[in-house]
Amino acid sequence: MRYDQRRWLFTVIFLFSSMSIAADNVIVRYLPTNDIKLQPMAKKLQSDSSIQDAITLMNEAFIFLQPLTIVFGANDGPLYDPTRNYILIPYTFLDEVEQRFKAVNYVGDNQGNANPENLVQVVMDVLIHTLFHELAHALITTYELPIVGKEEDAADNLAAVLSIEYFENGAEIAISAADLFYLEGDEITEFEEADFWDEHSLDLQRYYATLCHVYGSDDTQYAYLLEDTGFSDERAELCIGNYERMTNNWLTLLDVYMSPEVDASTPGN
Repeated sequence: MRYDQRRWLFTVIFLFSSMSIAADNVIVRYLPTNDIKLQPMAKKLQSDSSIQDAITLMNEAFIFLQPLTIVFGANDGPLYDPTRNYILIPYTFLDEVEQRFKAVNYVGDNQGNANPENLVQVVMDVLIHTLFHELAHALITTYELPIVGKEEDAADNLAAVLSIEYFENGAEIAISAADLFYLEGDEITEFEEADFWDEHSLDLQRYYATLCHVYGSDDTQYAYLLEDTGFSDERAELCIGNYERMTNNWLTLLDVYMSPEVDASTPGN
């Protein structure tokens, strides 16, 4: 089953107050905010079809030992709290993402076509990638999944796989996330020792790794990324093989924790 990123799966009734939406595996909480600047984004989260698609995928595809709770409007985050099995997403994070893209007049649709209305969708794309990244931490912790290498890199990888394999035009989600990594990395004028021992890879490394996944998923449609990234022919070939192995490895690892009704191997069904 592949989810159409722009399709409504269900309608949410809006109440601009603390509310929870319960499903079999996932509980979603929208906390109120008194910050007038953040209120439009808080309301948008409750209505955006792509976010509801992502939550539906998480609920329908994965099996949790106890319900996973997503808290929008939390004070901390984005992060996964293993003590409560919570994913915490502050409204301020989404505002910061929006401001970063606005600062560079990011109004394209990832293909260079001007479209100011796309800015909100780009922010939603970043949020979807972030939700899937934190979902990876939840699954790794809950099931003590074996991870070789940095867990943060593994979480980025799963976020890319879920976006690309389960969403129509889901590679655009990954591209938006990569562009945010680029903007964050571009702000750094001088590295400190902490940048190198941090559990995350450098932002620019995350940018190139994510675009490598996108190119590897469809080297024809995303051939333009070779020019954007400067990948050599050898690196481009490695991206194709690496994406195939990464996708197979993650879906094999998660197979016993996923519903058999949600199958990424048959796109469009």
